[in-house]
Amino acid sequence: MTTLSTSRGRGALAVSTVFTCLATALVLIRIYTRTVMVKQMGADDYAILVALAFSWAFFGLFVGEVYHGMGEHFKLIPADIYKTQMICFWASVPIYQTSLLVTKMSILFQYRRVFSTPRMRLACNLLIAFLAVYGTWTVLSAWANCVPLAKFWDPSVPGFCFDKKALWFSNSAIHILTDLLILIYPMPVLKSLQLPRKQKFALMGVFALGGFVMITSILRLKSLLVISNSSDPTYDNVGAAEWSAIECNHKSYALPTPPHIFSTRSNGSRSKTTRPSRTGRSVLTGTHTHVQASVIGGRDTKHDDYDLDDLTPPSSAPSYNKELDTKEAFAGIKVTTLVSQESTSHPAKSSTTDDAASTKELVPKQSFC
Repeated sequence: MTTLSTSRGRGALAVSTVFTCLATALVLIRIYTRTVMVKQMGADDYAILVALAFSWAFFGLFVGEVYHGMGEHFKLIPADIYKTQMICFWASVPIYQTSLLVTKMSILFQYRRVFSTPRMRLACNLLIAFLAVYGTWTVLSAWANCVPLAKFWDPSVPGFCFDKKALWFSNSAIHILTDLLILIYPMPVLKSLQLPRKQKFALMGVFALGGFVMITSILRLKSLLVISNSSDPTYDNVGAAEWSAIECNHKSYALPTPPHIFSTRSNGSRSKTTRPSRTGRSVLTGTHTHVQASVIGGRDTKHDDYDLDDLTPPSSAPSYNKELDTKEAFAGIKVTTLVSQESTSHPAKSSTTDDAASTKELVPKQSFC
């Protein structure tokens, strides 16, 4: 098959290659984090994999457009090459839309997991439902832009087509609006959080990426205006194609928030805050016992009780750290108990049995989630 590529088209392809590969690398890091470190995949992770697959399909069609005359002046392109370019362009539009919409749903699924408040979940569910309905219309109208389909790449075929300019601009406007909603959705929750500076900087970086997505959407809208008024669409389509590749790959950069940033809830799991320490002192023995336990993550399962006998260290060791083996309900979760004792000599005022009973009263049975 005869091909025709230009330096203008290859430059756009280079940009698309960089952003597609970068998005792929970051998604793979994300999946590694979720499967190996966190050991739990969520709906947002599966959705971003689907979006990445469509992004690569869009990239393949982008290559087809470049090597069939994109970036060349319309009058210099043979009819058969022009037809192949337009077929690739026709197929790329709904694939681009699908990648974009599924990526947005992935971000909303992530919001539902990280910010698991009733209002946030309701807001995310409403926007996900809207994207599903709107996305169905967008994809169908892109595939069936002309009836019959051949009229899209051959204007001489009898039939009709939607107004491309109206369709492109309405879709871009809705994408910018949904980008804005996704950006401001977490703000009320973030405002109420009391986080250390490190976590706040991490969150600022994540949401700054969301702001850049809006900028790319606006710049793509400007490039659509250029091509919609162009008398040489094969030459002027480079800018719109370039920004489309950047936009559909850039949203994949929103990586999941690291486990130490938030206490998250996903698939029945929830994180627990560190329990306050318990301190007891026996007036009979002079033994000062300090018990502190921290639990990160875990499921809403029946609490396990640990008696003082399980926590008491050997008498020869004044202090020590003991890491409890993680039970089945806490797969991959670290449970650490710190017990320290200080002893002073006092005359015995009661029997050994009374002494142990008194100590147990001062350090009651603990329940660790």
